[in-house]
Amino acid sequence: MMSSCRYKMIPLIIFLSLSVFFSSVLNSSAFENQSPENLVITNTKKERLVARDIGFGFSSIRWCGNDRLLIYGYTRGLNLLDLATGRWTPVSTDGTKKYPLNCTPDGKWVIYVDRKSWRIDKGRVEPDDEDFEGSHDWLGYVVDLYRYEVSTGKVEKFATRRDRPEFADVISPDGKKALLGGTHNTPFKMPEPAWEMRWLKSEWTHLDPIWLADSSGIVTMILDEGSNVSLGVEIFGESGWAKEFIPGRDLDIKGQLGDAVAIKNKTISLSTGESYSEVKMGREMGRDRYYFYTCDIKQSGLNCKEILQFDLRHTHIRYATLPGGDIVYKESDDKCIRRFSQSRATTECILDGPDMGGFYGLSPDGTRIVYQRYWKKFNKGTSRDLYIMEIN
Repeated sequence: MMSSCRYKMIPLIIFLSLSVFFSSVLNSSAFENQSPENLVITNTKKERLVARDIGFGFSSIRWCGNDRLLIYGYTRGLNLLDLATGRWTPVSTDGTKKYPLNCTPDGKWVIYVDRKSWRIDKGRVEPDDEDFEGSHDWLGYVVDLYRYEVSTGKVEKFATRRDRPEFADVISPDGKKALLGGTHNTPFKMPEPAWEMRWLKSEWTHLDPIWLADSSGIVTMILDEGSNVSLGVEIFGESGWAKEFIPGRDLDIKGQLGDAVAIKNKTISLSTGESYSEVKMGREMGRDRYYFYTCDIKQSGLNCKEILQFDLRHTHIRYATLPGGDIVYKESDDKCIRRFSQSRATTECILDGPDMGGFYGLSPDGTRIVYQRYWKKFNKGTSRDLYIMEIN
């Protein structure tokens, strides 16, 4: 599972974001002309070119099952790229109002929000406050969720949820539950096939809750008004509990929390960061130090262990955790995707090159990564190509 690190004393809150390369420059012809003829297989390091010259204007790339990519852009809309054929299928061309959340783990459904459905929850009244002015932080708004069936193209509304908090992983890893946030007053009936609805007990300001691998609960980052970050864990079921963990008090970890990814049942992978300065050749330089931890849930507490530490020069990092616990990561100004082995405590470069671009995550089955390479077109600027590579 992959996640975006949302904190670093402000810059760190975004440093692991999978939603990268924003641009106002578009290359629509390249996007529209994708076809099986543009699908190229290369043998070097098991790389596979799946989309040539996708252009600009995309803001997120996610896996949709193990065989497709869900690609979204504000001006491009929501699209599926089939990795076997290279075909693009539009889910919605309205990128301003149809915002993607994610696919179901099996890749059969695309889940998205219809922003045009944004409204006040039934029985609620907006605060009579001149400073309010329709604040999105108020928990009295709801939006409708839609699902697109990949095999048939059928689109239907399947749920209503609060407009806050935002989160992408609606459907649980076991494919049986739908996380709908806090309770609200707007009635709806989920069509068949219906998922079991899960409502959060907590009223935390969540930053993208993520399911535990065994579907028993969620992990989330919590941001308070002072921009302090803590970790929230909520377990579902009759013996369920919701608890906030504050670094330095409840968690024996260094730095400020950056991201949380649940792996291997009730083990959580954490990243943290801290800034410091050093003087080299008479110049003061700002640097960031990053830490990775694994934390095991013990009853209603966490036991954390540091597994990796490294320094960067105020750059961004994107990472994914493999099923066995190894970490694959890339620094934004590094031309190498690296893999850290927990069992061997070693780091190796698994993919490099001067044309290496963004790293966008790990397939659900943990066997392939998706990333971008750049190449210069004669008198036509830079091309952006998408690749996948097997990883074991």
